[in-house]
Amino acid sequence: MNKGILYVFLGLISIWGCDNDNEVIPVVKPDASGTYVDERDGNEYGWVRFGDLEWMTSNMRYAPESGLYGKYESDGELGGGSMKEEMYEKYGYWYDYNAAILVAPEGWRLPTDEDWQKLEIALGMSVKDAACEGFRGYYEGELLQQGDEGTGMQLTAGGFYSEHTVAYTENWRFHGVYGFFWTATEDPDNSGFIFYRKIAYNSTQVFRASTMKTNWLNVRCCRDVR
Repeated sequence: MNKGILYVFLGLISIWGCDNDNEVIPVVKPDASGTYVDERDGNEYGWVRFGDLEWMTSNMRYAPESGLYGKYESDGELGGGSMKEEMYEKYGYWYDYNAAILVAPEGWRLPTDEDWQKLEIALGMSVKDAACEGFRGYYEGELLQQGDEGTGMQLTAGGFYSEHTVAYTENWRFHGVYGFFWTATEDPDNSGFIFYRKIAYNSTQVFRASTMKTNWLNVRCCRDVR
């Protein structure tokens, strides 16, 4: 390659890198906020409003009743022993799909795939991107992980639990790396699979795909603005 062309090429790479580094993440604040107390167990949840939906700002911490299934993070490891208070507050419970559709308090619900898309669009994602699968958007994933300095959604990277083990994997996977959240919507192209959302601690995007009902993910509830 001609040295002059090479220098120009490297210069362009440098410029592109600077442009990406200098992208400004917008400040997005909720339209309203408040708290809600679950009468079933006294747990208090913050909520924030975007458009016509209000979202809880922490994962569901409702202990499943008889016939439902939930897992939690314990003192020494995931899945057994006594619950560690700070972990309980941060990550709550993980639920399989059959439990996830039933744990919402009165007036709240497990969000549909459309509900999640509405939230993503409210945070700046294009309608076209919101309907795609895989990692989409640009900065919405970072906005979803912000606290009071931004959106207040505070999505956490709790990983997920799978009953199915494969070589070199454990049942608990990606704790501290990804956060997985149920929707209530079945994938029309993959019978028995349910759409979910995934955020990553090191990504500004949001992942959309579907998974088996038997996996255990976290739950964020939403409700219609009254």
